[in-house]
Amino acid sequence: MKTKMITLAAVLLLSGSIVFGNGSGAIAADAIKVQLDWIIEGKHVPFYVARDRGFFKKNNLEATLLEGKGSANSATFVDVGQADYSYGDLLTAVQVMSKGAKNRAIGIGMAFNGGGLIFLESSGIKTAKDLEGKSFGTNPSDFAYVLLPAVAGAAKFDAGKVAIKTMEPAVRTPALFEGKIDFMSGTNGSSIQRMAILGKKQGKQVKYLFFKDLGLETYGHVLQAREDRIKNNPDQVKRFVSAVFDAWAWSLKNRKEAFEIFMKANPQNDRDISLAQMEAGLDDVVDPETKERGLGFMKEAMMKKSVDIANKYFELSPAVDYKSTYTNQFIGKNPGT
Repeated sequence: MKTKMITLAAVLLLSGSIVFGNGSGAIAADAIKVQLDWIIEGKHVPFYVARDRGFFKKNNLEATLLEGKGSANSATFVDVGQADYSYGDLLTAVQVMSKGAKNRAIGIGMAFNGGGLIFLESSGIKTAKDLEGKSFGTNPSDFAYVLLPAVAGAAKFDAGKVAIKTMEPAVRTPALFEGKIDFMSGTNGSSIQRMAILGKKQGKQVKYLFFKDLGLETYGHVLQAREDRIKNNPDQVKRFVSAVFDAWAWSLKNRKEAFEIFMKANPQNDRDISLAQMEAGLDDVVDPETKERGLGFMKEAMMKKSVDIANKYFELSPAVDYKSTYTNQFIGKNPGT
């Protein structure tokens, strides 16, 4: 009898180890894939802080961060199940939703549209109208390629008169400096800062036209998940959103440490460029509403305005209902505190 009791105790102990992992009582972490919008840059610092400082772990998540090739891809990959969550341009995501995708925005990472077009002073581009007849180095997954009709409509120039030159992201920078293209896309916290620093090193003046200054006043990048994940696994979605924005809040307060965490994970990245990108990108998440309601909070009026712009300039049919594109249910009032 004593032998049987010892054997039963051993079985129970083994079962507990399997269920609770290391026996500490912690349930095995959810493995998730997070699709980023672009090549890894300084604007992605909060995601690396979430991973490497333990914010994902604290929320019982084991996250794999995936480098991106454009916001269209990041939105599509979530819809088809190649990623569990993604980060990318809102208007691009709305266009993907209009084609049947079940993505939903679950938090705003850019409270202001930081997108823009980058060119050299020598290109002769000064206003939006000057883009006509100029060559645009881009590709179909590039958020600015997707947004070009909307930008053209808001800024009153003919997008049909822009010469599209399809190329991979890595080719665009040398192409611009070598005069093979006239302009390329960029975002605050990303290519805007990188091109400014590279241009200065080459003795070339880099200029920008920001979408928000061209009349395209919308939200920028958002965290995304499929609506079935939101419905069927709200606890995981809440933990993911909490991890990201807690990490973002910590990064805002601990910029030097956050930067070193990012550089340790990405030593191949240029420090000066990455630092400039981080400084520009971190603050994009903050506006009066996110200060009051919590980082990531999306105000209804701005979501409506953003989706209305997508419907109008992308000529979406049927039009997308802005109420179906987002939810604030996972936003905490005081993340990071």
